[in-house]
Amino acid sequence: MIVFREIKKHPQNYIILGIVFFVASVFLLYFRQHFDAHDQRRVVYITAGIYLAWSLFHHYRRGDLQFSIILEYILLALFAVIVAMTSLV
Repeated sequence: MIVFREIKKHPQNYIILGIVFFVASVFLLYFRQHFDAHDQRRVVYITAGIYLAWSLFHHYRRGDLQFSIILEYILLALFAVIVAMTSLV
């Protein structure tokens, strides 16, 4: 599969992304325990922004950054924010 080949080629990109999502998950759980929905929203916004920036940087480095890819990642980040906002307690 293409995804596994890409991970083998550039494991550091996916390790960094995994660390970002792990840290975001820890913060979400921490703020959930303290009933702070406002800080949970901040974590979601920051994580979506980091994911968007990192993805665009990744494609820029690969040399295949196009408008369609930019639009795809913007829509994906917005969708993740919307889903998270509707499900946060």
